[in-house]
Amino acid sequence: MVKFNVDNYKKLLKTDRLGKDIIYLRAVDSTNSYASRILKNKTRGNKIQDGTLILAETQEKGRGRQERRWLSPPGGLWFTLITKTTLERKKLPEVTLIAAYSAAVVLNRIYGIEVIIKWPNDLYYKKTKLGGILTEVEEINKDIFLIIGIGINVNISIDDLSPYNNESTSIRAILDRDVERENLLSEILLEFEKNYNYYCRTEDFKSIFKKIEELLDYGVDNSTTK
Repeated sequence: MVKFNVDNYKKLLKTDRLGKDIIYLRAVDSTNSYASRILKNKTRGNKIQDGTLILAETQEKGRGRQERRWLSPPGGLWFTLITKTTLERKKLPEVTLIAAYSAAVVLNRIYGIEVIIKWPNDLYYKKTKLGGILTEVEEINKDIFLIIGIGINVNISIDDLSPYNNESTSIRAILDRDVERENLLSEILLEFEKNYNYYCRTEDFKSIFKKIEELLDYGVDNSTTK
């Protein structure tokens, strides 16, 4: 497995805020769980920067909605964004769809992979699962933080996904080659920042949803990630 190159990622990153501060881990139980712990840890020396990224090579207990298991072998993108928000709680579930849409747009633009969003939080290629999003909330000293977990099967062989009985796929399997994870991550963060900032500034989800709906499948919930 080719290790994620943090220095290369930082050179490629074009966001204003998201992902600038990165915590890189070789292995973790779950990047979302790790994010929650460091937010709650009052003994931590430095405050968590808004937009901090937690990235792990593997997750031992990757999880999804309703605590479903998410397989996280080496070669994938398993990451979580921490961002402070002023959005009302009732609007927070919409961020999951914005994150899913952002990832889908990038996968299509860079690799020509026509991804659909399986309601409410999964990324699918044809009839196989490619990734998913899990958004959680932490309230710390009356501040509201979003914990946005995204998992994408990138440079993973079909054999490594075999526990899912051919119900999952990877970018490697689709393209028959590995791709640069650093570039993919930097592009997803840039697209998400643009869409998320627009929503926070205007609270105009209707306009965003018109675009999301073009990729949305309201089929059976087979929830994923983080």
